[in-house]
Amino acid sequence: MPDYGEILAFLAANPPQAEAERELHASLLELLAKCLRAEQLVTDGDDMLDPGEIRWVSVN
Repeated sequence: MPDYGEILAFLAANPPQAEAERELHASLLELLAKCLRAEQLVTDGDDMLDPGEIRWVSVN
């Protein structure tokens, strides 16, 4: 499992300067949010999420 805190700390310590960096940061934060939501679905409730249903997002 990735260390989300470490990723967030890196993003916070390296604020984006250029438009491309802002877009990259936004994409990474969206990806983190999706991963966390997917993990929450796996650990919550009676319906377990099939790992084959989790789709990764490409970062442009």
